[in-house]
Amino acid sequence: MKTTRNDKIILGLALVFLMAQAGSVCAQPTKTFTGVVKEIGKATNLNIGQTDTFYIVRLDNYPNAEFRLPPGDAVRYGLIETAGSSGVVTPKQSKGLGWKVKLTCDNKPQGPVKAPIYRVLSLERVNHKD
Repeated sequence: MKTTRNDKIILGLALVFLMAQAGSVCAQPTKTFTGVVKEIGKATNLNIGQTDTFYIVRLDNYPNAEFRLPPGDAVRYGLIETAGSSGVVTPKQSKGLGWKVKLTCDNKPQGPVKAPIYRVLSLERVNHKD
């Protein structure tokens, strides 16, 4: 079978298209939010046979949205002091209240449209001066 120049061009374009599609499927889209932390809370998600503790952050610019992050991340970002077994975040533990932050989250929120729940992938303090 003899390949012509047009066949090579079509084959090349098909490969480029397939690679672009594969790249878009593998890439995990993210969404960023910037605002002042107005609330930090602790919650527990109960599933059959397991429990999951996480922290909830609310920003002033997005009052209906809930941003969730694991306890280890909340401590690592400096948002809270190391917490004990208490189910409540005390004012002494809430170091991040009033911080202006940039949150990078999953682009696919859970929950209702009017009150979306985002999983925080990273937190960056915007107005931080050492």
